[in-house]
Amino acid sequence: MNHLIAICGGSGSGKTFLAEHLIDELGPGTSRLSYDSYYRDQSPLSFEERGKLNYDDPQVMDQDLFLKHLALIRQGTAIEIPQYDFITHTRKKETRSFVPSPIVIIDGVLVSALPHLSDLFDFIIYVDAESDIRLARRILRDEKERGRSGSSTIAQYLATVRPMHKKYVEPAKKIADFVYANNENSGIDEAEMKKLVALLKRELAKKD
Repeated sequence: MNHLIAICGGSGSGKTFLAEHLIDELGPGTSRLSYDSYYRDQSPLSFEERGKLNYDDPQVMDQDLFLKHLALIRQGTAIEIPQYDFITHTRKKETRSFVPSPIVIIDGVLVSALPHLSDLFDFIIYVDAESDIRLARRILRDEKERGRSGSSTIAQYLATVRPMHKKYVEPAKKIADFVYANNENSGIDEAEMKKLVALLKRELAKKD
């Protein structure tokens, strides 16, 4: 059975950056799957209506499909990952084939809202970053990758991101196997990374 590692943390905390670095550290038998691909298709709504939805509430996620895919990945079975357009808030017609490797890293801002988190994953990492740093990173990302203005990102952060973070994301910090502090610009603390990788390898070896 494949090993599943969860990376939780707030928007802009550096989950993707850490996931990609761990892939390099753990080797070619490691791959990544983002829960962010599983937002529900909002095409039945007008563009204006889509913009008013709370995208930080777990209800906007296709949780059933994701949990089904996690079960298949655990058994080593290939899946078709939905592709989501963050600019239009719609799901594309195309899917992406994913053949799971022995170790699969799962990240996404709402991973922590999945039910029975400790039962789903072999190891849980919580990426911890201060709120002002997360907001600054999100503004830069949204402008570059999603065509959004800084003012719209800030408005969304205050209206939904911050309260949903406290309700659905932050609690995962208490059950995480490792809390990774990520307040530096580089995103990588060599001593912390060495400690994390060593702990990961030990824990995964126990489950083989």
